[in-house]
This record gives sequence, C-alpha cells and structure tokens, in this order.
Amino acid sequence: MKGILLGVVGISALFIAAPLSTAGAADLALKAPPAPPAAAYNWTGCYVGGNAGGAWGNSNVEIPLYPAPYNNLNINDASVIGGAQIGCNYMFSNRWVVGIEGDWDWTRLNGSTVTGSSGLETYYTDFNSVASVRGRLGYGWDRTLLYVTGGGAWSNLQAANYIETGPPCLPAPPSFLGCTTHSATFGGWTAGVGIEYALTQNWIVGAEYLYAGFGRIDFVYNGPTNVSESISQLRARVSFKF
Repeated sequence: MKGILLGVVGISALFIAAPLSTAGAADLALKAPPAPPAAAYNWTGCYVGGNAGGAWGNSNVEIPLYPAPYNNLNINDASVIGGAQIGCNYMFSNRWVVGIEGDWDWTRLNGSTVTGSSGLETYYTDFNSVASVRGRLGYGWDRTLLYVTGGGAWSNLQAANYIETGPPCLPAPPSFLGCTTHSATFGGWTAGVGIEYALTQNWIVGAEYLYAGFGRIDFVYNGPTNVSESISQLRARVSFKF
C-alpha cells in the first residue's frame, strides 16, 4: 500500500512539473534578443558648408634700388576671415578616409611700412581673398575625424602701391609714380590639420589650421619692386553632408 502511494505521488509530480517546464521554455523563447551594437559613423559622402575665424600673415616687399634696410621690408597683417567650402570624402573598411575639398574665403589682410628713414613714404598691401583646392587624408574614430590636408592655393592682392605723406600722388622725385596701384593673383601651396565631429548623420562641425605660402610677383614703379605673401588661418567650420 505504501509503495502504491509513493508511485501515485511521483507520477503526479511529473505531471505538475511538465507544464511548468513548458511555460519556462516559452518565457525564454519570448525574450527579445539583445540589441546589436550601433553601426560606426560612415564618413563617405559629399558636403557643403561655411567657415569663419582669424588670419594673420606677412607681406615681404623687395625694392632693389632702395638702400638697406629699406630694400627688404616686412608688413605684418591680421584680419577676420570667412567663407565657404565644398568637398567629398570616401571611407575605406579600415576607417581611413580620403577626400578632396575646395574653399574660398574673404579677408582683409592689409598694412604698410615706411620705405625710408624720413618716414615720408610708405608701401601698402591689401590682400582680400584666399582660395585653395586640397586633398585630405584622415582616420575616423566613429564620429570623430582627424585629418591632414594640402594642395594648391591662391590669394588675391587687391592693392599694392607707394603712398606719400602729404598731398596725395605728389611726385617726388619726378620719376615717382605716386598713387599707381597694382593688383594681382598669387599662386602657391597650402597645408594644415583639422578635426571634425559628426553631430548627426548630416551635420558636421570642426576646426582647421592652414598655412599658405605664395610666390613673388614683380611690379615696376620708379624701379623694380616685388611682393610675396604667407598666410596662416585658424577657422571653425560647419558642413552639411548629403
């Protein structure tokens, strides 16, 4: 009798445990799988944007017919700078990024320096824009991109001329060409570094430093004169990526 009772209890326990086990398995099956990790930001795409910051530079003026030290003069200038950029990037599977960018910026890098001990004559330069076409090479840590950049650059000299203290354009000596003003476009090179951060899939902010050096251009006033320019730029930027 006792054995029969034990058998009945055991069979009953099996029937009770089976539904519980089935319910537990069903609960496990209904649990959602863990969410996959978010995909890293893809820097591939083209963009347009704007930038603004500061620029500072040096205009070197050589006047071979003037006595030293007035035959080699330096004009230091500084200005705000602002403009636009457009470019495209391509990111490889190892997260290296290559790209190309063009930009144009307005500035007002102007200044003057005396050309003789009397201080009655100064030489004036005014650069009003800078542009470049550059390659870019960087590495993307998810939404952060660090890069180096370099390429060709152009700067527009709006005005370069001698200015006398006193009546404007008064020739002294007679061969002096007074207020004759020259303008030109300088060609050169530029290189720099930058960092960008993707706020969203489309909006990107960043900061960039560029140095540009430009070759000499010759003018003739009362004698040969040539001018060269170097410019540094530190700019904040914002771009919209398509």
